[in-house]
This record gives sequence, structure tokens and C-alpha cells, in this order.
Amino acid sequence: MSPLFYAFVLVAAALALEGLHSIFVGRRRQGRVAARRRLRRMTRRIQTPDALDDESLLRAVVLEGGSLWERAIGAVPGRKEIELRLYRAGLAMTPERFLVVSAALAGGVWVLVVAFMGDLALALILAGIAAFVPWLQAGHLGAQRIRNFEKQFPDALDLMIRALRAGHSLTAGFGMVGEELPDPIGAEFSQLADEIQLGLPLRKALANLSFRVPSGDLPFFTTAISIQQETGSNLAEVLENLASVMRERFKLLGKVRALTAMGRASANLLAAWPVVTVGALYLVNREYVAPLWEEETGRMLVVLSVCMVIVGYVLCRKMATIKV
Repeated sequence: MSPLFYAFVLVAAALALEGLHSIFVGRRRQGRVAARRRLRRMTRRIQTPDALDDESLLRAVVLEGGSLWERAIGAVPGRKEIELRLYRAGLAMTPERFLVVSAALAGGVWVLVVAFMGDLALALILAGIAAFVPWLQAGHLGAQRIRNFEKQFPDALDLMIRALRAGHSLTAGFGMVGEELPDPIGAEFSQLADEIQLGLPLRKALANLSFRVPSGDLPFFTTAISIQQETGSNLAEVLENLASVMRERFKLLGKVRALTAMGRASANLLAAWPVVTVGALYLVNREYVAPLWEEETGRMLVVLSVCMVIVGYVLCRKMATIKV
């Protein structure tokens, strides 16, 4: 092969490694201030439909703060959905960069498989799988971020209760949570306090928070505050009871996860075992497993096997998942 081809292989491998670094490692090295700044810019376009239609001070600030390029690319179809997915995952990267990472991973895997194995069909299948790796990782990070938010929520309520009993306002309590507690709940409540201070009504600011963080506990929190704002009540006592209920729910959730750990481990083992078996056979006797990618029937069996493994994994995980 020509030296130019090997140069393409090297570039593709470098892009693939850079993409994996951006998704898996780069997120951990972001400072708190830089990450919050980027996520705050993302919230300018991530709001509930009602908030976007509201002619408020916040909307004016958003439109004036965004550049012409930001307003132009904001009209691209599907960009807001990708940005919302990245925001919920806590990834401070643009949708354009995210798509480039997906394409780089797919292209890098395709070039490497073609270079070292020479099978175009297998290269296409593996490239398609590699393209979905960033999306799967973003979904995993989003679910992890929501779990961390829910774990921190009772502590945030305790801090707000102490602030209310000390005579501070509700908005000041939101700001204290944003300053004192770590992310993700610190960043979200800091954004909530800023929206209220900029003139957004409390109800819509809480709706934006629930939209950005799809947690099952937030509706109870927003409902309690809305009722207190309309009818008046001892908000500190209500929040104290809510924090107690959340802690009891987490205790029950921990027991359920311990009881279903065997089911999740079985799903992971069943999904990884075919790959381990084929890899071991390839190292011991390559000719024995070569028909899987050299013959048409073998490639069909590989595709069918992958689909069945995915279905089995999803079913096992569903049976081992119990919502509390």
C-alpha cells in the first residue's frame, strides 16, 4: 500500500483517540468555573417552550448575549435536542464538536478495519457501532448526573430549610445551594437563582429547572413551592418532610439495587461472553473463526448474533431494573 494510505490510517487513529478522550476523559478535567460557564451559555437555548415564548427580561438578555453565529446555528434542525442531551450529560462541548467526534470515531474505525482486515462489510458494521459510542456515553453520563442530583437533593433541601429559618428569602436559599454544594445540583440551583434575579417568574424558572433536569423528585419540590407562593404555608416544614421522604426512598432503592445486582451482572456477563469467546478462538486458531467475516453466511450470522445479544442484554437489564 502507498505511504499516503498509511498516513490516512494514522490520522484516523488520532481522530478516534481524540474523540474518545473528549468524551471519556476530558470531562473530568474541566474546572468547576469553566464547566458552569459553558453550561450556563447552553441554558440560553435550553428552556421550556413557554419560557421561550415569554417576553421577559431574561429573553432580552439571552438574545443580546448570543452572537450572530450562535443564533444562526441555533436554527439547525436537531441541534437543540443534541445540546439538551449534552447539557443533561454535563458535557461542556458544542453539538458540532460532538458530531465531529462521532464521525471521527466512525471514520477511524472504518479505516483501521479496512487497513488491517480488508473487509469492507465488517468495517461498515464496526464503524456504525463506533459512531453510536459517544451517544451511548452521553446517555450514560446523563443518567449518572441525574442520580447524583437526586442524591444531593436532600442536602440541598436541608440547606434551604436552614436559610429560610434564619430569615433569608427563597431566592437567597437557591443561591446558597448554588454556592455551597458541588455540581450538578450547585450549577442548577445557581442558574435557578440567576433566572429569578433577572426577572423570570418563579413558576417558569422552576419549570426550566424541571426541564433541564428530568428528575422524579423535582415535581414534588416545584409543586410545594408553587402552592406555598399561592396559598401560604410553612415552607420550611414542607421541605423538611420532603427531604425525609427522599432519604427513605434512597434507602429502599439501595436495598432493591443490592437484590437485583445478580441480574445486572448476568446481563453484563452474557453480553461480554460471546466477544471474549470469539477473541480467544481467534488467538488460538484463526482459521476456525475466519469464516465469520470471510464468508457471506458468516457475516450474516455475526449480525444476527449481535442483534440477539443486544436484545437479550436489554431484556435482562429491564428485568433487573425496578423503579422506586
